[in-house]
Amino acid sequence: MNGVNNFARTRKYWECLKWTLGVKPTFQNGKENGEYGEWLARKYLKNKGFVVLYSNWRSLSDKRNEIDLICMDQEMLVFVEVRARSENSFTTGFESLNKRKRTALLRTFKAYLREMQDCPPSYRFDVVEIDLPMSGNKNVKVFHHENIAIFHESLH
Repeated sequence: MNGVNNFARTRKYWECLKWTLGVKPTFQNGKENGEYGEWLARKYLKNKGFVVLYSNWRSLSDKRNEIDLICMDQEMLVFVEVRARSENSFTTGFESLNKRKRTALLRTFKAYLREMQDCPPSYRFDVVEIDLPMSGNKNVKVFHHENIAIFHESLH
């Protein structure tokens, strides 16, 4: 199992290095698109002054509970969901947050706040949408939605 984890980390390292050097993915592989989107979101948020605390944080009590990024924006704890999608998708990344996904995110946020020590008193939820081009010669578009209210009373 440890060898598999080391292989995955090594592969992810080389992918990130390749992207840092300007080599874009083919945009044909969903898993790679998601990883590339998260890499772009981290880079974008760091450029805005955010400090990334965790990437792909998972709950100790239930590994299904996962959040893409957990950051600090000055004194504010920020949970970030990254939605990487093709530029010609029928829905936006924000619109793709259906009730099932919102319920899973709420469960994960609660798990994080329960499991972690010394959490800041205030926190918010952001969405970073990454619109991936259909071909490598177009630019990626990044949209950052801050302090999104996606947890309706029916989810609490």
